[in-house]
Amino acid sequence: MQSAKIFLGIIFAIYSIIILMTMLRTKRFFTTVFLNILQGACGLFAVNLLGQYIAIHIPINGWTIGVSSVGGLSGVIMLLLCDGVII
Repeated sequence: MQSAKIFLGIIFAIYSIIILMTMLRTKRFFTTVFLNILQGACGLFAVNLLGQYIAIHIPINGWTIGVSSVGGLSGVIMLLLCDGVII
């Protein structure tokens, strides 16, 4: 179980670096960051709102907010996959 957490942490770190490098290459860095955070927040809200009907729930804490903010909608998908694999 510990090795799975380390592996997921490494994957998240690499993923975050790739996303931040992509954002820095665009001319509109702050617009891209804002839209990415907005997509992640809306995705997390939608999963928790609609998930009550199909028994999917992502708890709101610092880690999930961080992953959904940095990753956007794909970060929320990664949280769903991690939730399904680990739990």
